[in-house]
Amino acid sequence: MQPNTSVRGSHADIILIDIAASLSSPSFLTRKSAAAVAEPFAVSEPRSGVPFDQGLADRYEHRKQWIQASLAVLHRDFRDRFPLRPDPTHDADLQIRSSSSANGESGPDLLAYQESLGAMLQSYHEDTDIDLTAISLHELSLADVYGAVHSNPLPYWLTLKVAIDKSYEYMIPPQSSFLLGPFTGTIPAFTSFACASANANPPGFDFILLDPPWPNRSAHRARHQNAYKTSTFDIYDLFKLNVSKGLRAHGLLGIWVTNSTKWRSFTFDKLFPAWKVRPVAEWLWVKITNSGEPIFALDNVARKPYESLIFVRPASHDNSDHTPTPALPDKIVFAMPDIHSRKPCLKGLVEAYLPPEPRCAEIFARNLTEGWFSWGNEVLKGNWRGCWV
Repeated sequence: MQPNTSVRGSHADIILIDIAASLSSPSFLTRKSAAAVAEPFAVSEPRSGVPFDQGLADRYEHRKQWIQASLAVLHRDFRDRFPLRPDPTHDADLQIRSSSSANGESGPDLLAYQESLGAMLQSYHEDTDIDLTAISLHELSLADVYGAVHSNPLPYWLTLKVAIDKSYEYMIPPQSSFLLGPFTGTIPAFTSFACASANANPPGFDFILLDPPWPNRSAHRARHQNAYKTSTFDIYDLFKLNVSKGLRAHGLLGIWVTNSTKWRSFTFDKLFPAWKVRPVAEWLWVKITNSGEPIFALDNVARKPYESLIFVRPASHDNSDHTPTPALPDKIVFAMPDIHSRKPCLKGLVEAYLPPEPRCAEIFARNLTEGWFSWGNEVLKGNWRGCWV
């Protein structure tokens, strides 16, 4: 059972969430996380005093008051929850350390080991959906897992052993499925699974979540450069995704969008029309410190303390059959940032806006979610057994 790790204040549209605890985990394990952020980060302002992205600065002026008002509610309604991690000993036990690789505690580099498996996709059968119930008793190779949908239909967690450079254990959530492989090479597998699965009546998903690896300046400089940037993925490959086939007529799609004006305009002006969808809401993940302050000063010209999640529905959806589709309001989600690229789990937050027993998918996933289909070339990364204590 997925725990309810989000709390709402007097305003239902203001939410506080623990990212690590929001992710699917076995009841007998606790997920590791990054060290608590004690103080806001100091960021140098541009020497000219002019924003790097004037469009972002202009947009931000309209949001700043919203964020400030929400922060006031946060500190009023959740004052008894700060600091978010008050026990230093507990925090040390669960902390993911930068030296973990040197201590032999790091999981495998899934991308590096997939480089030699590209040819495997040529012989892949699109209608394959492998039940893990029996094969989880045996050790599989990465080639066995690569490029095919694997499912755990059971109501409890399974342990999957995969031989890479050595044997690794991965924890597979109840009633979840995953597809490990590159985006463009496994689009047919995704489309086939979305339309042909026994549970796909009608075909498609009620909710699709995407977290694409948007190009940005810091990613080019960072030592841990975004995983998909080191593969064959190009952001324009998103046009290859057939959203009309993957998303049900009354479905909801959420996509994390960079703050860059260039790529935000690309999303709204080019990608959404190509996907035949229309925006219906926007949620902001405002990143806060252990004491509930924004990780960057609200007046900082160079950096903003939030990321945007845009929700869309099919443009052709006119609700002529009167299917209930609850209105999705704009929201602010407050959470302390965790390890690189880890986002708050939306499972418990979006279900109120979906039909009963919704069919959900996450694309560019880096961990598995209970009851969901997850797809990406690092989809098992967050489910290595070493991610928990």
